[in-house]
Amino acid sequence: MLTDHPDRALILEEVHARPFDLLPVSCRLRRLVFLLAGTSPTVPECFERFNAFCTAKSLGNPTSSARQYSFDTADHHVTWEFHNEFITVTWRGVLEDRNSAPDNIGLEILAGGLLVAATRLDLLEEAAIPEPLIPGFQLTSFCVSTLDAGEAQVATDFVPDQERFIRFEVAASRLDVVRRSLLVRRLLEIDCYRTLALLGLPLARRLTPDLRRIERELSGLVDAMANNDPVGAQSTLKALHHLSVQSGQLSQQMDYRFSAGRAYDTILQDRLAALEEVRSTQGTTLRTFISTRVNPAIATCDAMSQRLAVVSNKIERAVGLLNVKIGVDVQMQNAALLNSIDRSARSQFLLQRTVEGLSVIAISYYLLGIAAYLLGGPAEIWRLPKAILLTSAVPLVILSVWFIARWVRAQHRP
Repeated sequence: MLTDHPDRALILEEVHARPFDLLPVSCRLRRLVFLLAGTSPTVPECFERFNAFCTAKSLGNPTSSARQYSFDTADHHVTWEFHNEFITVTWRGVLEDRNSAPDNIGLEILAGGLLVAATRLDLLEEAAIPEPLIPGFQLTSFCVSTLDAGEAQVATDFVPDQERFIRFEVAASRLDVVRRSLLVRRLLEIDCYRTLALLGLPLARRLTPDLRRIERELSGLVDAMANNDPVGAQSTLKALHHLSVQSGQLSQQMDYRFSAGRAYDTILQDRLAALEEVRSTQGTTLRTFISTRVNPAIATCDAMSQRLAVVSNKIERAVGLLNVKIGVDVQMQNAALLNSIDRSARSQFLLQRTVEGLSVIAISYYLLGIAAYLLGGPAEIWRLPKAILLTSAVPLVILSVWFIARWVRAQHRP
């Protein structure tokens, strides 16, 4: 019996997770892209709302693993796509459709989400873009390319119209339904991922002043490290730890957005390469126009990430060096303190020996005074010279006192 990998079913479903719709030769498509971040609802929460919407409208029940779900209304064919951090809603109608926000496709589900892209694509029953449409584009950003081995043509200027939609005109009447549908899907994805790839640029601009401030403060603190004052070293270390926290906060804000931007840019470049554009006599190609805008933005984000990484490494090294410096200063202070204690102990020892010597002399002096009184009587009785007796007693008294003092000191040793 063969045992499937636990994720085999999900992998098989992923291959067919987002099938493309087969499009007629002429139609109008609109797509909205909503980013779900911050306080907005999550993708699973929106899916639950969408499931309830489909149930209430008798539109079927999408499965919990569905990444894409389509249904039909009276005027439109609607497709919802669920991604990791964004949701797209695409609806298709006749070429003359003017409704830019139908009230029966579930847009209210995305309340709280952030609109990041809106695209309108007109699929024309023409072999080339009609000349009367060209004056409607802004010539300074006009892009027009021949696609699919010369069988189709696309035109846009990436300028939002009055309804805030980016307008694409596509002439693909000579393509079969599959190639035409794939081409339209790629164009919609290009406008979607173009916008998502650029989301890191505003963040980079907002955080640049904070990064510059951290760099300036770090430079000042590194210069201050030349000061040998231990108190100053402690304050410098505290300031470095504060900068480390700030750089960590910047990294937390930038890492995900910049990484996502690079991933979206990779997808964008793949979709642009799949178009196999040939430049026409007017305007520029989509790839040239987009690359000259997106590539510098991605490079700016990458440079910002590298600067932050360099600053973080410098802070880490500065903290390490300062910790070593403080450790050396503490060791030197401890050594000086030990030397001072040693000198004090030696002085106390010498003073104690001096006091002991003086004490022996003083005690011996008093003992000899007492002995003079004690020997006075016997000397008279025995008719012995008193001075000779005292002189003979001096060495004995001094030695006795000295031995007693040593014995007392020995008793107090630990």
